[in-house]
Amino acid sequence: MTNDLVEFATDADVIFCIGTNTSECHPIIAMQMLRGMKRGAKLIVIDPKKTDMAKKADIFLQIPVGANIQLLNTIMNYIIQNDLYKKDFVEKYCHGFEYLKEAIKDFTLERLEKEIGADPEKVKEIAELYAKAPASSIAYTMGITQFVDGTANVMSLSNLALITGQIGRPGTGINPLRGQNNVQGACDMGALPNWIPAGNVTTEYAQSQAKKVWDIDLNPNPGYIMTDVPHHIEEGRIKLLYVFGENPAMSDPWTEHFIHAVRELETFIVQDIFLTETAQLADLVIPAATWTEKEGTFLNTSRVVQHLAKAIEPVAGLEPDWKVICNIANIMRLKGFDFAKAEEIWNEVRKLAPKMFGGISYDRIKKEQGLAWPCPDESHPGTPVQYADLKSFLSDGKFRIVPIGHANNEEEREAFESEIRKKCKIPEDYPVACGMPSAKPTKVYPCMFTTGRKVYHYHTGTMTRECKALEFGADIMGAAIEISPDIAESQGIKTGDYAIVENKNGKIAAKVFVNPDLIEGTIFTTFHYYEADGNKLADAEHKDPLSGMNPLKMSIAGIKKISEEEFRNFRIKEDELMHPSQMYKKVKEA
Repeated sequence: MTNDLVEFATDADVIFCIGTNTSECHPIIAMQMLRGMKRGAKLIVIDPKKTDMAKKADIFLQIPVGANIQLLNTIMNYIIQNDLYKKDFVEKYCHGFEYLKEAIKDFTLERLEKEIGADPEKVKEIAELYAKAPASSIAYTMGITQFVDGTANVMSLSNLALITGQIGRPGTGINPLRGQNNVQGACDMGALPNWIPAGNVTTEYAQSQAKKVWDIDLNPNPGYIMTDVPHHIEEGRIKLLYVFGENPAMSDPWTEHFIHAVRELETFIVQDIFLTETAQLADLVIPAATWTEKEGTFLNTSRVVQHLAKAIEPVAGLEPDWKVICNIANIMRLKGFDFAKAEEIWNEVRKLAPKMFGGISYDRIKKEQGLAWPCPDESHPGTPVQYADLKSFLSDGKFRIVPIGHANNEEEREAFESEIRKKCKIPEDYPVACGMPSAKPTKVYPCMFTTGRKVYHYHTGTMTRECKALEFGADIMGAAIEISPDIAESQGIKTGDYAIVENKNGKIAAKVFVNPDLIEGTIFTTFHYYEADGNKLADAEHKDPLSGMNPLKMSIAGIKKISEEEFRNFRIKEDELMHPSQMYKKVKEA
């Protein structure tokens, strides 16, 4: 996030939520937004589903799955055509405005209404409210990123903030809401194929810091992205896989592909606190201490480094994750893993990335209840608001506005990118992007299929489904398939019926809930339940050309009603596939 999440409550005049079911997926952040609304802030929600936050919003616009760029380009075109953009800001601090203006000139309100059915008056109201407010803040999540044009979606949001000057001040900015307490931290620490704490492995700075601190020649080639791992296993490039704190047997797109691929590994190791669906496929399972049983730091969605104190001692023999990894490295006689405590690891991070973390010592974290990076020295107060000096991280200090189009297929996408470069004389090293759908409904698979979370569980339910109060109390409904009323009518399905949803990647079965809050032609489910994991149907073939992200939020599928007996038989087979461990079955039976 460019800004602190508390600013939704204290500073934002307009909160622009797109592709985020905030109250169910990020309830603490939603609470801050609602506090802001009580103060007088206006809430805009854009989503294919009329979520809880949508029902509270001042303006709600329901759009089809994957229509983000069409909408955002239309909003920006309206802002530019009506002189609502900040000319002085754009001229002084940005590159590429004319590129964008050319790229989006044909995205009219009339065209948007024809293509996605969006109410022109409502789109105008959104554009004017966001552009004119003293402080407008953008919030988004995986409803923006998990598409083949996810990077272009994020660039579009950046464009919107830049042309309106909604950046660098409290209550403004572009704010991806991280789903867990340390997602930002994991990325910053190097849980990405091209990253170490000092930055991208291809840069001279990262190379020199690795040499200085670790005394190694850092491999400049990025590693494999996670969703490519099954393919690399099958092709023999990966012989050993070590998974910890992850459950890819449920979280990967086309999950059956992962399940079958790992059987070809020479060695499969899983380190976790529960015997997850992934752990049950492993050759070796290493238990680890839980968050209450270890001490260290988390780096939250607002870029704040926070200290976590140990609450209880772990069961005899259990170690925190970092200690387990160090033990293995020491057995392998690798250098640099002789840490005695978590603070020593954090201090090494500070040496690797002094511009970001140099001033964030344990003493300061504890005393000041956390500090936001960048914080280069111990006299620096931290940076809760990014870009307050209106300078980007690029060498010339200016922000890049990226020309982004929209196409119907890959051929049109390539043509747009080529033509806009030629027409506007855009340098080859300047980014250009184009959105496109990864799938369109067919006769065989006539429905759009998308996924999300609900408030009672998180992700694949590894921890939350072990909580009986959540599993058997609050979340009494369990796994369900939600369908829009038009699908229910055409298929003769009603709430409480059983149904199978199927596409070329797999099938799931569950009870049906006919949900009038879904846009027409849409099926929705979660990925919390092994019994009906929506990721089984997710598209693992297509990828974002820049990030490699699969379109987990956009697939096509068919649905048909089944009997209760058919459902029971399906569920038995699913349980056998996902839970092969006899130990797991004994524990559950007990």
